[in-house]
Amino acid sequence: MNKNSFFSKQNIIVKILLLIMAVWMVWFVGSALVGQVRDLFVQSEELHYVTLERAEAGYGMLAPIEYVLYASLDGTVTPVVGEGERVRKGNAVFQIGEKYQHATNAGRVSYDIDGLENLNDIGVIGTLDFKQKYTEQQKRKSKTEEILSGEPCAKVQDTLGGVALYITVANTEHTAAISIGQTVKVRLVDLDVMISGTVREVLTTADDNRCLKLYIAKTEDALYQQRIYQVELPYNSEKVIAIPKQALVKKQGVEGVYYLHKGFVFWKAVTISERWIDQGVLVVDEGLQAGDILVTTPKLVREGENIKF
Repeated sequence: MNKNSFFSKQNIIVKILLLIMAVWMVWFVGSALVGQVRDLFVQSEELHYVTLERAEAGYGMLAPIEYVLYASLDGTVTPVVGEGERVRKGNAVFQIGEKYQHATNAGRVSYDIDGLENLNDIGVIGTLDFKQKYTEQQKRKSKTEEILSGEPCAKVQDTLGGVALYITVANTEHTAAISIGQTVKVRLVDLDVMISGTVREVLTTADDNRCLKLYIAKTEDALYQQRIYQVELPYNSEKVIAIPKQALVKKQGVEGVYYLHKGFVFWKAVTISERWIDQGVLVVDEGLQAGDILVTTPKLVREGENIKF
């Protein structure tokens, strides 16, 4: 056998072809793996209409009718009815020693005595620092241990006859337009609950804020969990399709987005509104609709390619 046959032209061609095939296989497998890894990082979301709104922020004080119960002797208070539970008139609420204190009216029991019970003078309420009261409220504990005769010990709150809510907000163009008799929507931020109330009194405070007294006709027991709430007065509410800023892609100066249809990437032009830029979102007036699948990582995709999740 010719020892130089290994280096023959035919063997060299075969080896070159095998090398090319090996390189191609490595490239093919590598590209597939890179594509699969890339697809794992591609993010998308189905678009829905969302409600955007502007709101004036402030604090509110709940002012229900409260029947305060006082200790009739010195001693240790033992609750018979727990915080937040309801009693009928005449039911025992707590005891000191062997003596029981009974409810003078039906309602919700609370042992959180804060000194603001039955305060309903808007002139006085308008001078209160609600923010400070809110902070104090988080630290205060119900007084249910040792007590002296004559001290307030518990209260029964009337939760059926409606309740007053006093709110203080900045004096702005929006709040200055609120007048007596108007129905106002208020969000209790702590509970994430929206309630409606009728304006009964309006006061411009010494520090040029607005203090409003609202009458809330229908309430839930959850509202009485605390005295002071963070509140918002929403206005200029609008249902829109909003997209994150990073999803916007410009092509030849035209704004658009990548979206998915049957697993393939497409690009389309969109019209962006200037209305809600200050809230950090982009509102799309034209080009998208609810149900579209938006690509939120546009730098990871190209138009026409198939994305496998």
